[in-house]
Amino acid sequence: MLAVLVAPLAQAHPHVFVEVELTFETDEDGSVTAVEVQWTYDGLFSLLVLADGGYDSDADLKLTEDEKAALLGFELTDWPEGFEGALFLHSEGEKVTLGTPEAVSVDLVDGQIVSVHRREVAPVALQGLRAEPFDPFYYAALSLRKVSGVPERCEIRITRPDKAEVANWVSGLGDQSGEAFFEEFRVGKYYTDRLDVTCAAS
Repeated sequence: MLAVLVAPLAQAHPHVFVEVELTFETDEDGSVTAVEVQWTYDGLFSLLVLADGGYDSDADLKLTEDEKAALLGFELTDWPEGFEGALFLHSEGEKVTLGTPEAVSVDLVDGQIVSVHRREVAPVALQGLRAEPFDPFYYAALSLRKVSGVPERCEIRITRPDKAEVANWVSGLGDQSGEAFFEEFRVGKYYTDRLDVTCAAS
């Protein structure tokens, strides 16, 4: 069955669909010091991960504490060289460096793996902050669903791309049938949801 499921994935991008929630941690000055990232994976990919890793040994789609411990941080290992973790922050146009991800929790909810990790940043103002969750190689399609940790004095705006328009433009770049295309053009950034934060003076 898994062979049948995987075969179509090998033919097209994206392979994985992920819903993203971001929670900003701030200090007493209101500057961001860390961001907690929650990824909720689609059911098919979740099934593949569980089966491939043997994490749900009794196949009941429920994880024991031992199984959670074994699964924790599964997505944070073996990142390819140069991969920055599918989250990009900019402050007033300047790139913000994110720290090494730390696994926080993992669970299986309605057949979907829900994982949380945390990344520290040098304190940076919320005003003018932009966050873009995307996989440059477009192996995974990420959708930003929820943002927390932003005070009431700040307004958040999420801008979503016209995916049909982007797909039409990307199709003009060349043959998309091989992985080399996505490694070269890194089209994921064109499909990203963009979060912009604007804050009133405190």
